[in-house]
Parts: sequence; structure tokens; C-alpha cells
Amino acid sequence: MNQGSNTEDRAAIHDVLMRYFRGADRTDADLIRDCFHPDAEIDFGEFFKGDLPAFVEYLPGPTGWGAFARTMHVTGNELIEVDGTTARAETYCVAYHEPPAEPGEAPPIMIVWLRYLDRFERRQGEWRILRRRTAVEWVRQDDAGGWQELPGEMRGVRGPDDPVFEI
Repeated sequence: MNQGSNTEDRAAIHDVLMRYFRGADRTDADLIRDCFHPDAEIDFGEFFKGDLPAFVEYLPGPTGWGAFARTMHVTGNELIEVDGTTARAETYCVAYHEPPAEPGEAPPIMIVWLRYLDRFERRQGEWRILRRRTAVEWVRQDDAGGWQELPGEMRGVRGPDDPVFEI
């Protein structure tokens, strides 16, 4: 596949990826749904394999974001190869997952180094994910503790009350 030279297409695909990560960290199922074509196939290995409606239903469950009090996805290397109305994207990510905890308790943080492997398709001028697969490189439980508690107004929250929606 030829690496795409269309800057606008690559920027549009990058924006879809960034919206997905915002949707995951803010628990916004509608935002996540909008990143995929309705007939998308999603493969998260043993955790989830299926179509978009089943994925959106899975997300708030006990092995989706329902298992965590907070998450943060930090992306790094990103390679987007555009070929007409299809594209491939490989996005490196470090994802931090904090389980729920009792007040004053420092829960272990699960850190996952992974890559999102996506097949995009442009339909009616709009890029969305058609197929997604994840490749996990490492997983670590960090239970060193010592996390600093922040004042409420500084802390990000899951859902629509996060400060990002005030700007």
C-alpha cells in the first residue's frame, strides 16, 4: 500500500483516532460509535470480538470501562497509509487503568502498552474505522502507591462533567 500524501485525509483519520481515545477516557459511547462505520468489526482479543452494536453494549460492562474508575490513553507513533478510499493506521498507545478504590486507598494501576491496528474507509466523504484489532506488547500492574490526591476542581472525571466540555 502506498503511503498517502493527502494531508487532509491523514488529518481526518488522526482526528477519528483522537475522538476514540477521548470517548474511551470520558466514557462517551456516542463519540466512540461515531468513530466506526455501522458494519465495523472490532477485535480486542479475549476481552471482546464482535460488531459495533455489541462493542458499544460491552463498554460499560465489567471488563470494559465499567471495571475502572479512571483511564488515560496516551498515543505515540502513528502511521497512516492512505490508498484512495481506504487506509491503514497503526497507532501506538500507553493506556493507564485505575480500578475503583475506597477513600484513602491507593489501588494498583494497570498499564498497557499496545497498538491499535485499524482499517479505515471513506464513505460519503467521511473517514471511519471499518476494522480494528489490538496488539498488546506489555501489561504491568503498578502497585507502588504514593499517588497524590488532587483538589476536585483540578481532577479530570469520566463522563460529561469533565472540564474538557467547559472549554
